[in-house]
Amino acid sequence: MHEASIDMDEAGVLRVTLRGEIDFTNSAEIHKLVTDAVAERRPRHVRVDLAEVTFIDSTGIGVLVDAMRVALAAQADFRVENPTRRMLDQLRTTGLLTAFGLE
Repeated sequence: MHEASIDMDEAGVLRVTLRGEIDFTNSAEIHKLVTDAVAERRPRHVRVDLAEVTFIDSTGIGVLVDAMRVALAAQADFRVENPTRRMLDQLRTTGLLTAFGLE
């Protein structure tokens, strides 16, 4: 999958890098990828990098919320990192900045 990649470092940080358009066409696949990675790897921290995201719709934002829920259920710290200005505006509008560790 080109829209998402996952890596985990020795410190227990699971890094999810999202790219391109995150929408209804790929959100289910990304959701499964993240959920499975958290369940299998049991990270201490989950970081989602949005630097390369060009578009995100409500289903994509739902993937971020679900990723946060899965991480917190696994007792992992969750944060969104490197949002573009446009992504930051969208997350501000949805009221998720604080929940995603951006304020």
